[in-house]
Amino acid sequence: MKSRWYAFCFAKRMIELHLCLRAPRRRTQSLVAALQALARLARLERGCLEAHVLTESNDSRRLYYSEAWDAEENLRSMLRSERFTHLVELMEMAAEPPSLDFRTIAETQGLEFAWQARLGQKN
Repeated sequence: MKSRWYAFCFAKRMIELHLCLRAPRRRTQSLVAALQALARLARLERGCLEAHVLTESNDSRRLYYSEAWDAEENLRSMLRSERFTHLVELMEMAAEPPSLDFRTIAETQGLEFAWQARLGQKN
């Protein structure tokens, strides 16, 4: 079964939130658990297509948190929420300055793009 994100990204643009932070020593597990709880809540919010927590394979203290949103209006609503306030509080716990950015995805292409490129076709 294809995700809501997969279906959505072929219909119109979306916005992604990307957070990268380094957990303090001995706080990695609690920080991962807190981010996972926020991701579960995010998935229940209107307009949230996906939310994920990942750790870097060669540095378990390097954490990645991402959300995909269907519209700027829904993302802006989330940014005014208590959940986002909690995310900011978790960012303040980082061992070094975290990186937070928002990416607007205007177009997503599938496997056919790779095949066209391999065949030397432009479109």
